[in-house]
Amino acid sequence: MNKNGILINLSTSDKTKFGKEEFALQSIPQKVFSAIWEVEAEVNNGGFSQYFLNNSAESAPFVVEALNTIDAPRTADICRRAIAAAFPSGLPHTVEGTQAAAADFSDETLEKLELLDQEFFSYPHDLTDLLFAYVSGHPEEFGTLPES
Repeated sequence: MNKNGILINLSTSDKTKFGKEEFALQSIPQKVFSAIWEVEAEVNNGGFSQYFLNNSAESAPFVVEALNTIDAPRTADICRRAIAAAFPSGLPHTVEGTQAAAADFSDETLEKLELLDQEFFSYPHDLTDLLFAYVSGHPEEFGTLPES
């Protein structure tokens, strides 16, 4: 099985459950995995505007730290700038607040986010390799992963 397949299996396992209020209960390594998995899935599916609109917004306050943790500083910077463009006064304190604000993004904000989507799509880092290496280094959290 390839690295991406292994990570997909991990994303649906009990070790990385993600949903409303579950993110807060995860360990730091689990949060790193979940935050990166969610931002990549949502941005690739519908851009940063979708990421902020869905339950994945729960990981938004942590996503920059998560990306820096796996040594993806350029991708972390794209996410930092997306958060700043979407929420110039700072992220709301609740997921519901983030989602409500995202539902009312102006055309100007959406245009800024679309430009950042394009930067994200250029993949300045191989997130699959970096995330696989990270979870492989935390068998106490994720178990021993099969060889890719």
